[in-house]
Amino acid sequence: MPKISVITPTIYPERLEIVRKALSNQTFKDFEWLIGSPFDPQIKEVRWIVDDFKGGFWSLNRVYNRLFKEASGELLVSLQDNIWVPPTGLEKFWIDYDATRGIISGVGDQYAKLDEFGKPIVKVWEDPRKTDKYGSFYECNWNDAEFNWCAIPRQAVFDVGGMDENLDFLGYGGDQLQLCERLNDLGCKFYLDQTNESFTLRHGRKEGWDENHVLHNGAYDKRKAELKEKGLWPVLNYLK
Repeated sequence: MPKISVITPTIYPERLEIVRKALSNQTFKDFEWLIGSPFDPQIKEVRWIVDDFKGGFWSLNRVYNRLFKEASGELLVSLQDNIWVPPTGLEKFWIDYDATRGIISGVGDQYAKLDEFGKPIVKVWEDPRKTDKYGSFYECNWNDAEFNWCAIPRQAVFDVGGMDENLDFLGYGGDQLQLCERLNDLGCKFYLDQTNESFTLRHGRKEGWDENHVLHNGAYDKRKAELKEKGLWPVLNYLK
């Protein structure tokens, strides 16, 4: 079995080539790559996990859970589409995980276009998590974790019961946020590695993103209260 499972949920085939190029150059070779999508990604290095879910605003929480169950690596690395990462990215995550057994996020800005080698250039947005206050690697808050480029022990995902699939039907967003809040309540530790930087090619949001975001429309807090009232917080059972 591989040490790392890289998981990439997507509905955009054109956003995968940038990820493929980045993963093909990794110094850490003991990994598999799983793509969860409604289409065949047609990449020979990939295990395709079919996203055939119906209904809801989107299927992100459901397809993440399917990817979690299919992944065999000890460490799961969420690498979302339209993102380039340096060749040492997976190696750094494995070293950090080996030292902490925690959840580790990288940082990353957004860029306007690609250079001739497929790397994003011309910065248009800077990651607000970046700071020079605490050094390059430090323990952070649970809400500093970002699943665009993040490593999480597979066992921790199963201990907390996976993503909350109900969120798919309540609006956009909240997926990794709720998972990480529940992991924090289980006692997991979170870290930020500012040396492990991602480079995102900027893209638009889904139509209606702002008004239908679970944090903006109140659905996140309502769902949290509902789970607590039912005794289902922080552990759910979606991965059984």
